[in-house]
Amino acid sequence: MINKAFPKITKKILIGIIVADCLLCAIVFSASYWAFNKHFKVQYDSIIREISATARECLNPDDFSRYLATKQEDDKYRMVFDILDDFVEKFELNLIYVSVVEPPDYTHITYIYDPINKVKGWKPYPLGYEEDYHEPNYNASTKRVFEEGATIVRHTIKTRSGSHITAQLPVYDSSGKIVAVIGAQKNIQEFVNARRSFARFMMVSLLIFTVTFTIIFALYFNIRFIKPILIITTETDRFASYSRNPSKRLLSVTNRDELGTLAKSVYQMENEIACNIAALKKMTEATALALAKAIDAKDSYTHGHSTRVAEYSLKIAQLAGKSESECRTIHLTALMHDIGKIGVPNDIINKQGKLTDEEYRVIKAHPVIGKQILANITQAPHISDGAFYHHERYDGKGYPTGLAGKNIPDVARIIAVADAYDAMTSNRSYRGTLSQNYVRTEIEKGIGTQFDPEYAKIMLKLIDEDKNYTMRETPNN
Repeated sequence: MINKAFPKITKKILIGIIVADCLLCAIVFSASYWAFNKHFKVQYDSIIREISATARECLNPDDFSRYLATKQEDDKYRMVFDILDDFVEKFELNLIYVSVVEPPDYTHITYIYDPINKVKGWKPYPLGYEEDYHEPNYNASTKRVFEEGATIVRHTIKTRSGSHITAQLPVYDSSGKIVAVIGAQKNIQEFVNARRSFARFMMVSLLIFTVTFTIIFALYFNIRFIKPILIITTETDRFASYSRNPSKRLLSVTNRDELGTLAKSVYQMENEIACNIAALKKMTEATALALAKAIDAKDSYTHGHSTRVAEYSLKIAQLAGKSESECRTIHLTALMHDIGKIGVPNDIINKQGKLTDEEYRVIKAHPVIGKQILANITQAPHISDGAFYHHERYDGKGYPTGLAGKNIPDVARIIAVADAYDAMTSNRSYRGTLSQNYVRTEIEKGIGTQFDPEYAKIMLKLIDEDKNYTMRETPNN
């Protein structure tokens, strides 16, 4: 059922469509994912920069050196902590800190609030606290902000504090000198989850689109194009093998385009060719029959012999499972199997007594003469095989070449059985028609010696089915 619905060409097109769809979906997915990712990154980058920049405005940079020297808190210091606390709560930050930058380590933390590590209240780390704050590039990025005045935004995925984004900005004193770095860190797990959800949504949507589009397109393409093409090619192949008349299936192609026109044109062409072939067949068969009658007329005792041999040969071929074309060729070949007798003098053919050795040699030459006559029919190069080989024996003791077994052409092995049967079931000047039992016994004796076993057994079957012994020469046959 699948093969009928989706032929080979449709399957190839389906594979091509699926590959093209996959490539297109991959491009669409990559572009969409990149755009989505970029949009969120830009959004988060902008937010974290704004938070850090706003928090920077609340600092007192000119007091940093005093804090480092005295390591004492005052009202200004605590007020800044309160403001930073509000930033953490309001913007749901993971961390906010201020590092007073002093070479060579750039890690003197002046302000810090770290809810992740449960540093509650605004009890700060001791002033001058130094550590690589859970980030291997912390010192390097702080140094770059201090030396270049750059604003750095880093995205960190899958840390012990989760996925987060960090922004570091330079802090200037009243003279415009960079004296500190302010950093803020925000959790972006929501963004990561959204990105995963978006990726899943896109993949499912594109998969559904690909499957739906492929099925719809395949069905449409199969009905609209492939089915008409297959009908045309199938019927053309069938007709090319001389299989009866053109099929009206071609007229079922109702496309209003070149395919519909092609189907109608092929039907008309096949119909015309079929008519010509039918006429040619009739003419060929009539010509062969006329030749057969002319051959048989040379022998006053074998009228109708070629016609009967052709009839018996056709029955054997049909029971042997030969195709219609093969059966037609065998019938035509059998009609002309004795055409070589045209070259044998009438007095030898009609002689009633025993033939001399020379006369018998002349008679045995008729297969060679027959081949020479029929070899000129180039359109049917094997039609001469029946005339040339029908006196060969299966055991190799026949003439004119002494071929044996399957080396004898198939058509000649069929005609040999039919020819021998008709010879025994026809009247002769020296005897009448032999009995059916006697004929059957002789055919059976010749299996494997004179006759091909397969075709001889089929002849026996025909004899057994002929209860009224109608397969013989009669006044009406």
